[in-house]
Amino acid sequence: MRPSEFESESQAPKARRMDQATLRPLGGGIERPVINSCLSWQGINTRQSQITSMKKAWVAVAAAMAVVALILIFYIFAGPLLAPRGFQDEDLSTPWVSVTSWQEELPGPLVMIKNYPANTMAGISYSPIVFEEYGGLAELFVTNNGNNQVYVRSYTLQWEGGEAFVLNCSQLVSSGERLGMGPLYFAGPGAPGPATLEVIVNLWASNLDGNLWSDKGEVQVMSLDFDVIPEEELREWEVERNPLNYYNKVNELVDLEVVEDMADQVRDAAPGNYSLLQIIKAYEMVRSEIAYLTDEDNHWQSPSETLELGTGDCEDHALLLSSLLTALGGSCRVNLIAGHAFATVFVGNETTASMVVEGIQTYYGNDVPVHWTEDDLGYWLVIDTNGLPYVGGYPAASSPAGGSGGVYWNFDEGDWIKLIDVTGETVDTWF
Repeated sequence: MRPSEFESESQAPKARRMDQATLRPLGGGIERPVINSCLSWQGINTRQSQITSMKKAWVAVAAAMAVVALILIFYIFAGPLLAPRGFQDEDLSTPWVSVTSWQEELPGPLVMIKNYPANTMAGISYSPIVFEEYGGLAELFVTNNGNNQVYVRSYTLQWEGGEAFVLNCSQLVSSGERLGMGPLYFAGPGAPGPATLEVIVNLWASNLDGNLWSDKGEVQVMSLDFDVIPEEELREWEVERNPLNYYNKVNELVDLEVVEDMADQVRDAAPGNYSLLQIIKAYEMVRSEIAYLTDEDNHWQSPSETLELGTGDCEDHALLLSSLLTALGGSCRVNLIAGHAFATVFVGNETTASMVVEGIQTYYGNDVPVHWTEDDLGYWLVIDTNGLPYVGGYPAASSPAGGSGGVYWNFDEGDWIKLIDVTGETVDTWF
């Protein structure tokens, strides 16, 4: 309670009303009230001060409301002027697609009467989840522990008692070397539940000089047991293109100069104008040279930081690969979904997209499903260095749904995607 509430009546201020005034006689004997003028003017001044303070407060409120109104008017009428321009048709580059047939080059002549030893060890990397129709992906790795050379002509993945999938890898493995044989797609067994996939290798071995060879034939090296699951139905996505905050954040970090040395290396590996083969080589370079490292602080690294550290998480990979492909002449996007970021690259219309699919499957030597996003501008090839280990695999934090390849995939969490055009430009904001 306030202290005044404890004051007695005798302590209360006097001369507040006329009946509290002191009467003093004036000349003529008439008594008039004499008011304590000091106390009265103090009360008047206090009241005027209160009125002035209230006026100032109302002026401040009115000013604040005016500012809010101006901001709203600005965003209603001028807001569209701040929207990123993003890619237009005339900005987009389509890669040159060259489709070449695979030609096997044998390492040397076979000697029928000799049986050279092959001291090898096989390992395999594969999709932990296999789907009823879509299936999965695997890659065989061969280590040569012998003193001679071995030649892996092909390897096969075959459902027990069912369909077989073959990759003619044609890989020469020197003594002490470990090599990946390339990713191999296998379709699902067609039914959910337990299923066994057999891994078979066709191997040759050389003499110590490496000029004569013996065929070791096909050997089953291991089997993989899966609990096959059905795919989910395809869901619709909520698509947002170039939200201003992410558009500026991505394009402030894109750096074409710092990746110029990498671009030269890609051009050495795949000479000529911007092409699908350069996309593949750029993807392989980033995937092999930049190790994935989770960033608990969610700091987005510039391509310069990523190259210096040699590590990065998903958005760091996406920014580096997008910068590299843009420097090569491509048109890229950084795509954001729940818990993940990945890059895509423009590959043109339906006709050129089908040529890209054929070119990718020719390069990898088997029918890997090729995934993309699609909008009014055309087709955007998925190039996620943290997803399946090939160009066109569906991205991490996603699963196949309703079919194989194309847009037939769902996000594991949420049904939204933000598409950020990598233009190298930013939009100035006033607030």
